[in-house]
Order: sequence, then C-alpha cells, then structure tokens
Amino acid sequence: MRRVLKTLFVHLFCILFFAFFYYYFSTHFNNTQHKLKTNIDLIIDFFLLSTTIQAGVGVSDILPVSVYGKLLMISQQLIMISISVITIYIFTK
Repeated sequence: MRRVLKTLFVHLFCILFFAFFYYYFSTHFNNTQHKLKTNIDLIIDFFLLSTTIQAGVGVSDILPVSVYGKLLMISQQLIMISISVITIYIFTK
C-alpha cells in the first residue's frame, strides 16, 4: 500500500510541477481564449493540460507553439511513461 501512495504522490507532484511550468511559459502555448481569461482561469487550464498529459490522455485545447513548449510537454510525457514502467516493474516483481 505504501508503494501505491508513493506512486500517487509522485504523479500528483508531476502534475503540479508541470502545471506551474506551463503557466510560467504560457507564451509558448496557444490557448484559444487566452486574452479573455483571468489568471486563475489560466492556472486551471494549465492544471487541466498537465493532468491530461500525466493521465496519458493527451487531448487538450492548449497546444505548444514553440520548440520550448513542445520540449516541456515531451519531458512530462517521458516522465509519465517512466513512472508507469517503474510502477509495473515494482508490482510484478
């Protein structure tokens, strides 16, 4: 049970960590209604983006428009895959 909680906390940490970076580098992403939203709305949008990527769904209305945005999304996807592979390895051992 401890391993499950550790894995869950790692995923939650990654979601919050990348949501912060997506918000910080928001100029590298195309959000369809970026000008009309408040800061809290943008934070929620990037939290949603981070959650969908971490869950493996990857469907969002926010798209990277620069190389830095793409690299940031790729790094989160690679971390998500790594965590999943390590978790499967630990529980099947």
